[in-house]
Amino acid sequence: MSEEMIPEFMKLDQIPVDYVQQLETDLLEPVVQLEGSATREGQCRFELQNKGFLHSHSKLFVSLIPSVNGNGSAAFLPQNIGIGSLIQSATLKVGNQVLNEISDWQYLHMIKSAQIDNEYQRNREQYVTGRCINHGFIFRDSTTANSPVFAKSYGLDNGREYDAINLKQLPFAAMSSDAVNESPTYSIDLSDLFPFLKTHQLPLYMIDAPITIELTWSRTVQDRVCLPDGGADTTAEYKIDGSELKFAADYIYYGATDEMARYAAANPVMEFNFPDYRLAKNSVSNNALDAGIVRNIGMANRLVSRVLTVFSPLKSFGPAEETILNNYQACSPNKNASNVAGDVSYNLRYNDRFEFSSDLTNLSRIHSMYVQAETVPFVTREEFSDENLGLTVSRFEGRVQNSETSGLRGKFFCLATRLTNGRVGQRGIELHIKSNTTIGTNYTMRSYCEYMRTARLSNGLFEIFNI
Repeated sequence: MSEEMIPEFMKLDQIPVDYVQQLETDLLEPVVQLEGSATREGQCRFELQNKGFLHSHSKLFVSLIPSVNGNGSAAFLPQNIGIGSLIQSATLKVGNQVLNEISDWQYLHMIKSAQIDNEYQRNREQYVTGRCINHGFIFRDSTTANSPVFAKSYGLDNGREYDAINLKQLPFAAMSSDAVNESPTYSIDLSDLFPFLKTHQLPLYMIDAPITIELTWSRTVQDRVCLPDGGADTTAEYKIDGSELKFAADYIYYGATDEMARYAAANPVMEFNFPDYRLAKNSVSNNALDAGIVRNIGMANRLVSRVLTVFSPLKSFGPAEETILNNYQACSPNKNASNVAGDVSYNLRYNDRFEFSSDLTNLSRIHSMYVQAETVPFVTREEFSDENLGLTVSRFEGRVQNSETSGLRGKFFCLATRLTNGRVGQRGIELHIKSNTTIGTNYTMRSYCEYMRTARLSNGLFEIFNI
């Protein structure tokens, strides 16, 4: 076979030749592991070996040690992001070059997790990652009698029956202080940490520099778990089980003879484009949102494909553990006492033009823009924009599901826009937003800008450029 006939191994696509494929898995220990504390984030680093192609679905395994507080309370993971609540930021380095880095990774993961269909979350994700936003009809709650045919509301469904008006997590998932050694171990996919790996796999054997994965852990208190209603200790620490912390690195080898060596010889210089995410974060007050704000979120002279914006309560607003989603919420405008949805006005300005000829004010149009920019979110209308009624008054681990503070109402609201005006000019992108909000007094506004970058692998060394 000539060198020209060797297919492209880096792109995750069908290979037009029937090749022998071998898979080798290394279970790696962290070379650096700092737990952190209640007031400080921790750190972790893994080093990969320079061999084969790195499989994009390599896994990070992690488990939490429940705090021994004596009351037997069983903590649970935020139902929308699961064990992803542990990771504050993720960085992939090749030598001293940062190939991919995402800050406040949990909140981007929150947006992406809403696009996983409900049945998949119930049947797989709740066992693998701890995520389970799956819906089912509720035939009994505190306001209706038990009925086999009439469902007045809907709520979370993890495969377990409601106990009166309360749904509990599955027994395997309970992180109980009475059974510290039985805490479950979950996994995080490498392509979830670094989204560009969903379309590419790295030829580690062609790279001469060390490849490292650096993670920043969230704080041990408040940021990692949710607590059931009644008797929970909001000051208890939930630490990472060092004996369970592993990275399963899968290395792929193609061909039965020297195909990979000839592939490297035929491609001494390789380039590929990939998306990266840059975070712009601001604190905004309730009064400022009511009056309308304009924020410059940067990205000057870059090719930005989309902007994702969410509002989450400041972590100082109440114990985040006393909710179903912890602080990983995307708050919508709240409806008033007459069940009328709140107002919002949204637009983006760059290159001296607005993305939309008139500000978006219709919540259905905003949802449509979200679908065009990302894909269909598998959440209900009430969970997305706090419109309509339907969420049950029944509870999950004692937390009322239709509560606007601790439940699911209006907690998946994302302003997503695919940009159409070309490369961003020197003034960057301006976000124009006005919204009436009622939860708390201050929010953190996070805007994730997806922009394109180029990676060049030349003679074993990586170079990174912005397109």
